[in-house]
Amino acid sequence: MINYKLFKKQIESIVPDVKRFSFTLTRNKDDCDDLTQQSLTTALSKAHRFKENSKLKSWVFKIAYTTWIDINRKNKTITNYRNMAQENDLSNNTGNNDGSSMNTIIDYKKMLSLLNEKQKASFHLVCIEGYSYHEASEVLGVPVGTIASRVSHSRSKLNQYFLTREK
Repeated sequence: MINYKLFKKQIESIVPDVKRFSFTLTRNKDDCDDLTQQSLTTALSKAHRFKENSKLKSWVFKIAYTTWIDINRKNKTITNYRNMAQENDLSNNTGNNDGSSMNTIIDYKKMLSLLNEKQKASFHLVCIEGYSYHEASEVLGVPVGTIASRVSHSRSKLNQYFLTREK
């Protein structure tokens, strides 16, 4: 039997992590907030399905990722249009990177725009959240080798981005 009060408190403690993962997927603050809220609401409403020996953060990340896939399937053209508009906004920004937080956010968004949805999710879980390849494969529901391949391709693309940026 699950203690809902304790479960809710544990959910509250991972909100920043879920929000960070949601932003990695959405690349948009409003969509990030919506995805975070929907994921946490789903987690709370399905608390009875959580296995107590499982990692709560992994379980909620899986909910967020699945929710994002469902949203993308339903709104594919809207999402593509929004992403293209954001990329155009980013390409129009020609200022020098002076280390300000705005430039850092723009660089982060630009970097994420280089990766496809599956690469972004895999890269975020392994390189940002510190998940093992095995843990990330469980969250995303794909083989470990697929995670390793996605992370490797992501790192290659990002390394290339940094190499061309330094010139």
